[in-house]
Amino acid sequence: MTIRLLHSGLVLCALSCGVQANTSIDFDATLACYTEADQPGIAVRIEQGKKLIYSGAAGVADIKRALPLHTKQRFQIGSITKQFTAAAILQLADRKKLSIQDPLGKFIPTLRSDYAKLTIERVLSHTAGLPNYNEGPEIGAKMAHYRTLDQILAEIVQAPVLYPAGEGHRYSNTGYLLLGKVIEQVSGLSYKDYLQQHIFTPLGMKHSQVLTKGTGGDEVKGYSSVDDKKTPVAPFYVDRSWIYSAGGIETTLADMSRWHRGLKAGKVVSPSSYQAMITSATLNDGSAANYGYGFYTFELAGQPSYFHEGGVPGFLAMSVYFPEADLYAISLSNQDTLHPGPALLDMVAQYLNITPKPLSDTELNHFAKTLVGEYQSAGKQQLKVTFEEGILYGQKGQGEKRKLVARANNAFSYECTQNYYQLSVAEGKTSLIPVGLYRGKGKPLFKL
Repeated sequence: MTIRLLHSGLVLCALSCGVQANTSIDFDATLACYTEADQPGIAVRIEQGKKLIYSGAAGVADIKRALPLHTKQRFQIGSITKQFTAAAILQLADRKKLSIQDPLGKFIPTLRSDYAKLTIERVLSHTAGLPNYNEGPEIGAKMAHYRTLDQILAEIVQAPVLYPAGEGHRYSNTGYLLLGKVIEQVSGLSYKDYLQQHIFTPLGMKHSQVLTKGTGGDEVKGYSSVDDKKTPVAPFYVDRSWIYSAGGIETTLADMSRWHRGLKAGKVVSPSSYQAMITSATLNDGSAANYGYGFYTFELAGQPSYFHEGGVPGFLAMSVYFPEADLYAISLSNQDTLHPGPALLDMVAQYLNITPKPLSDTELNHFAKTLVGEYQSAGKQQLKVTFEEGILYGQKGQGEKRKLVARANNAFSYECTQNYYQLSVAEGKTSLIPVGLYRGKGKPLFKL
């Protein structure tokens, strides 16, 4: 119910290094790079402090009816739901209804012993060693049918714990379904009703709800694709009862803004509990897990960030907060093969002036003379750069030849992306180092 990213950190800086925000960006043009007018698309919202920077959408909400996407529609956010589940647990802890050091067995006495002794804290941070119930082909057919939470838990807690608690970090939807059960046991409310009464209503999130059966999508249809052309098809059918407290929320861009601002301002949990949510968990060996309670806690786009992604059949989502810039950004997609994260981070990188600026035409010729050639990485990845009639082109292997954008500081990118390559000459060797907003520096390609 989420797509996790590997990241190694960028070497650049943005507002923390004194660079001012760029207020002249054509965000619509960036969004158009990732969407087509008659296909499922993406909705985006970016705000800094209390100021709305951008809100826009491109694509269609329903292909058959040719209904366009717009910014007020509800999307399913998948595993971003885990932020709400974690906050509900911490609300109960703030009210002394439970302690995050309590074992699961205190609230779910029917659990097998290796599950029962796991603390809520370890489950919150995915460091409990729990398996992930929705992995493997045998579960798919079962998830097409509605089940109660108790029926689902009885089904998914059969597999043993994978390793002792605190020995590693392994993402587990199983854990967050168990947390949903804890919330219900302690509060006496269903998970859906608890979030409605204690989070959605107090924050004014009038267009948010937990889906508990069926597949939702009445306002915005979810799509998938199975070919290289990404032709939209109906997504794999999963009854939302199986997703529930691990990924069952449907919401809007504006409601997610209310969530972010309310959580940060102490309107949901205490300041100390919020700080715990955005602080990396510590493993038994003292290393950081890069996940707090409902938030990943490592850098994106060269900036410290707290973020989460989500995916359910038909939908993908990404929500991120950059504390140094006080910038919150959320992107939602209604096709589960169209990740909205790259478009979102491109917009953030442009706004915060994170990536090198494009070169003027007068600077291009000199740079091209140094850059043109064939490059290859140790893993045999190939890239050919050519300069034809004043235009730079790049071709990966036998792939399509595409236009390049020359940038300052001996860098370049493909069109429609802020991910770039850095040209380096050292010890007589010329190399290109890929620098990605998600993954940071990649392995170099050397000039042949």
